[in-house]
Amino acid sequence: MAALADELPSINPDHVYDAEAYVFSAELEQPIQRVTGKKAFVELPETGGYKYKDAEPERLEGIVSYRGGYAQVAGHRSCNSCGTTTLATSVIEDLNVLDVLTADRVVAQITTEHADDGRVPSVSFLGTRFENLRIAGQKIEIEPHLDILGPKPQDDGSYFNDSGVFSRIAHQYANIKRMLGLPQWASDQFRWDPAEAQRQNEMNCSLVSGVSGAPGKSFGHVIDIPHFGKIFLGELTIKREPVNAGPRLETPENEVYKYRFQLTMIRAELDCPACGKLHVLMLDSNGKGSKGGGS
Repeated sequence: MAALADELPSINPDHVYDAEAYVFSAELEQPIQRVTGKKAFVELPETGGYKYKDAEPERLEGIVSYRGGYAQVAGHRSCNSCGTTTLATSVIEDLNVLDVLTADRVVAQITTEHADDGRVPSVSFLGTRFENLRIAGQKIEIEPHLDILGPKPQDDGSYFNDSGVFSRIAHQYANIKRMLGLPQWASDQFRWDPAEAQRQNEMNCSLVSGVSGAPGKSFGHVIDIPHFGKIFLGELTIKREPVNAGPRLETPENEVYKYRFQLTMIRAELDCPACGKLHVLMLDSNGKGSKGGGS
């Protein structure tokens, strides 16, 4: 079935698909030096179709291991025949980091739908979740916020001009900032500036509003554990990129954009007893339709 799907062209020749997914990558410095590359990486052709890859069991000495998982991307005509759909999914099973951070299963998923008569896609993170996430054996309760972007803005408006999106992201940052004993590095990093987001065409937030039951200090989607490192959960970046390259022909108000949604389910910065960086489940979904918008 997968081989047949790979050969199917996009029904809408004006839509350019763009999505990729992978399961795991690592850059370890101590006690071993190891760079893994992107495990189970798949990329969607511009014409759409379907790509799938299993994640083979991995063990980096005693530092990191997982039993399996998979990544998939798909792009096709929507079932209701009024637009196009892009799907990106990655899954990891039996994750173990230094026998401290463990999870039975973690799923990342982005579905975007681009209407034929619109520029701005709708986006859903339905299916995204953590199953039995534990730290030092303690069950971590996750407060998800899968609707951080809300519904598609009305009248084909931009996510970057949507007051609801800005309000929800601002509330998420405010919750982090009000945490007692917030480390200075976190205070410096988590600053919400809507004007800067507009200028940079980039917004950063999380699909996790909070956690409970974690050792160390936790604030929002972040867990800071002494003698281990920092764990960041459900990080989401939304970017908008001008469709037309070259000299600007339109005013900023009338600029035509495509949108990119980047999701990392677990990012870890290890500082003791191991040093290095881990990325667990990464998705990047994008695209450009006949009206100029992106999914």
